[in-house]
Amino acid sequence: MNAKKSLFSLCLSLGALVLTQPGYAALCPGEQQIGLSFEGQQLDRWTGTSASMRTYTLANGFVLGLKVEQAPREIYARDFARSPETQPEWVKISIYDASSKQPRYLTSTYGGSNSEQGYSARGGADRVDELGSKGIKLSLRKPECQITQADLATIPTEKELAQVKEHPVATAQAQRWIAQAKEDINKGKYVISYHQGSLPENVLARLTSLLQKDGIEIQLIAEGDKRNSKDYFTGYGRTMFDAIQARFGAEHLRNIELQLKQEYKS
Repeated sequence: MNAKKSLFSLCLSLGALVLTQPGYAALCPGEQQIGLSFEGQQLDRWTGTSASMRTYTLANGFVLGLKVEQAPREIYARDFARSPETQPEWVKISIYDASSKQPRYLTSTYGGSNSEQGYSARGGADRVDELGSKGIKLSLRKPECQITQADLATIPTEKELAQVKEHPVATAQAQRWIAQAKEDINKGKYVISYHQGSLPENVLARLTSLLQKDGIEIQLIAEGDKRNSKDYFTGYGRTMFDAIQARFGAEHLRNIELQLKQEYKS
């Protein structure tokens, strides 16, 4: 075996060791089952999470790139910082436009390993306009597993899983929305946007009153509104939210979130 092949084999072995380390396997035993459908039609079924991208040419002509990976330790740690309650096992789902040699990253979300996750132009786990109004659905099945803070050390980190933070390339329209957001921010205007009907009226009213104390407006986006687009939410919405976090602090926003959860516990 030559040196190059030996090194390649060693890298593969180390990668497999990280993904199947005994502590994590014992923590959440069982195989991850994944089903993919588009507009209600079954496309594929497979077993196991992986960093490898699967590609599918959908009936609407869009070439979908899809990864379903193990969620890293950082995601659990982030959520434990918000609440000490146990969490379900998560997977990381990433979606790409794979129509060119270099796939274009669109979004990543985290969903329960035993859950249904949808993506479409109408929303779901995230809005992906390229998938059309009905979009795709991922059916995730695995024995239920609850994660506690004591389990964190057994879960691989992003570095150990070789995961990197990817960012979507902004379209020309998104760039225009970013410029508009920056203009409003320079004027001292802060806005958080929600789809109309996405929050119960009583929660929306309470959230409005809490944010008004900081001079933050809530803006509701209706179905036919020109702002009802991925470009708006990734351009204007994300730029605004980043500015609000920088101005008022992520902890302050988390405290508002926790206050609402406490007040409206079902």
